Amino acid sequence: MSIQELTRPDLPVRTKVGIIDSDVHPSMNPASPGVIAHLPQRWREYMADVGLRAGMPGGERPRHREFASRWDAVPPAGGAPGNDPAFARKQLLDRYDVSAAVLNDIGGFQVSGGLRIPAEFSAAFCTALNNHRAESWFTDDPRWYGSISLPYEVPDLAVREIVRCKEEMGAWNDRWVQVMFAPDNERPAGYRKYWPIFEVCQHYDIPIGFHVLTGRRITPSGPANFYFEEHCDFAALNFPTVSSLVFEGVFDRFPNLKIAMVELAWSWVVPLAWRMDHAYRIMNKEVKLERLPSEYIRDHFWFTTQPMEEPDEPAWFDDVLGLFESSGMADKIMYSSDYPHWDFDAPDSFPLSVQRQPERMARILGENASALYGLDLIPGTGFDLPR
Repeated sequence: MSIQELTRPDLPVRTKVGIIDSDVHPSMNPASPGVIAHLPQRWREYMADVGLRAGMPGGERPRHREFASRWDAVPPAGGAPGNDPAFARKQLLDRYDVSAAVLNDIGGFQVSGGLRIPAEFSAAFCTALNNHRAESWFTDDPRWYGSISLPYEVPDLAVREIVRCKEEMGAWNDRWVQVMFAPDNERPAGYRKYWPIFEVCQHYDIPIGFHVLTGRRITPSGPANFYFEEHCDFAALNFPTVSSLVFEGVFDRFPNLKIAMVELAWSWVVPLAWRMDHAYRIMNKEVKLERLPSEYIRDHFWFTTQPMEEPDEPAWFDDVLGLFESSGMADKIMYSSDYPHWDFDAPDSFPLSVQRQPERMARILGENASALYGLDLIPGTGFDLPR
């Protein structure tokens, strides 16, 4: 949008743009008493005798802040950040006038991937986790929505849990707006093993979110020694996830499937699309697709803003975002705060050059997520545009 367009008298004057936060995190500890209370007796006894037997291979590296969260995110009553929905509501929904927020339960990845635990226990734990989130968060405020935790390495049980959440939870059925995957599956994301999950997600028109933080590996070669090394290595998970979904023909088989790459950044996607198109033109005898890879990426993938690209020169941000949007994906980038983590991004984290473009800010902060998740923006609420 040009400066001339911003000052045209025939354009409506925006003072606020609505906000949907596409990535908020409950407590990262899945084995809380509230969750365990929802487990069948058999698995409560199993927990007491054996424990989760989950966690990262090779051990967990120390974090520079406990739970990788903001210092001020610890609730007044104590406990881990993200364990008190009322406190999170005040710090996030109320403070920033947010219309809706999607809860992504990454702590559940320790269990949902079924790493070193029985499949039936994985399924029971995901059910307990989803029940507890609905009971504690959905009842706190109608603006909280959720991603379904799944035993995704056991597709028949995963399908059963999606159906349960979308059809058997009464008033909470419509509060589930996404299905949660980690980007380090047992097999690459596009393998036929996962197609039953894709089929049911297409049936319910519910996106699949691939979220950073994993149950198996952080990098292709194992865990990093340093937290910030790991934090910069997350991007290594993007390329195999996207390329597998495209080259395995997932979107030819499921033409209405929607994928959200959550907390996996977005500036990398256009160069990857270029590379995939070039490779496909040369080697298309091996893989038969109905369209170019870049077209599948443009039409089937959404991306969240956090972690925000922060170049030394602010003008470069606008250049990178412009490249992304000019590639046909202006409607595919969604605001995310990553609350309550240390690298939280408030709605005003964008450079002023972007904040001063009302239509662009409206798309990013709320309209794109509203279209993907089917969530309404509350009129008259949201981000106050700079004058």
